[in-house]
Amino acid sequence: MTAPRSGTAEVVSGARWRSPLAGRRFDTTVAVRAEEATAIQELGVDNLRRLQRHDASAPGWRVIRRLLRPIDTVNAGLDSPPTPHRRRAMLDVVAVLLVRSAELGRAFWGWTTEEWVYLLGRDQPEFCRHAPAWAGDEVRPYLAAHAYLLGSFNGFHAMAGFHRLRLSWRIFGQDGVNSEIARVRAILARWGYQLGRDDDQLLPNVVCQLFLFNRSPHLEDLSTELFDRFRGDRLLQGARLNTLYATQRAVAELGFCDPPRPRTGDHSTKATGGAPAWEQWVNQWHETSTLTHRTRGQTRSNLLRVGRWLAAERPQDADPSDWTRKNNTSTRSGTHQRHGHRACRIT
Repeated sequence: MTAPRSGTAEVVSGARWRSPLAGRRFDTTVAVRAEEATAIQELGVDNLRRLQRHDASAPGWRVIRRLLRPIDTVNAGLDSPPTPHRRRAMLDVVAVLLVRSAELGRAFWGWTTEEWVYLLGRDQPEFCRHAPAWAGDEVRPYLAAHAYLLGSFNGFHAMAGFHRLRLSWRIFGQDGVNSEIARVRAILARWGYQLGRDDDQLLPNVVCQLFLFNRSPHLEDLSTELFDRFRGDRLLQGARLNTLYATQRAVAELGFCDPPRPRTGDHSTKATGGAPAWEQWVNQWHETSTLTHRTRGQTRSNLLRVGRWLAAERPQDADPSDWTRKNNTSTRSGTHQRHGHRACRIT
């Protein structure tokens, strides 16, 4: 169950994000009418792309107005720098969507997930194979935003080549997304996580994947059930799964969800590390490292083995905060002699 939002929850007041389509009325009839398909064909690619010499007065524009309006509305609502390069990509997205609608005989409102995946491509090379030859690489990220807003597409976790942070900026707004990420980062930095560093890229990637999947860029909307689903459906792997755990801890600290359940198998009663100070240090590293689950577990076992040797042979050196290079060298030598294998390096 999601933790109740008590008075301790740190809700930051501010405008809630709304889709650029919200509050507007559109003709969402899925079937493309015969006259619309004819108009798209007669306008031609150069007109649909709105190149420099396109005919803005061509009668076909009036015929396809109901298809054009929502696409233009999405483009107007995206947070994108107004450069000529990006403007061209956004106009080409309009043409791609109109041409594809005429080919399928159905407007984008009614495309299936599989049809969106086909057009977007599972990666950039696949997009290039399926898209018109005139649609450059820069079209795909903007097409993804339209798939999300027009077609309710939400399968980015299974697709490669999408920069989740930039896609979230484009859809939800850069300032709002960055502000929410900063709230999580500040908490993790206070706890000593590497994810709290400004140069970390994992945290923005995972938080934005949560935002996109949840169709909301607000931390207070990240529920316990959402985190459980990401784990249960294996929507993240490796270091990203570790980042999900840390993110849930931070969101729980803000009062918006339950903390993640303790992990099983990582802290058995046999896996102790001698002196409490050493074991605490090892467990803190284990929780904050961004290495894969298996690598962290193996390294933790080695570090705890060192802790047990220290408790038996050099109890005066059991606090890592007092260590020097000399301690490191002598401990590696001692554990090697005792266990007959190479001990991990303590840094």
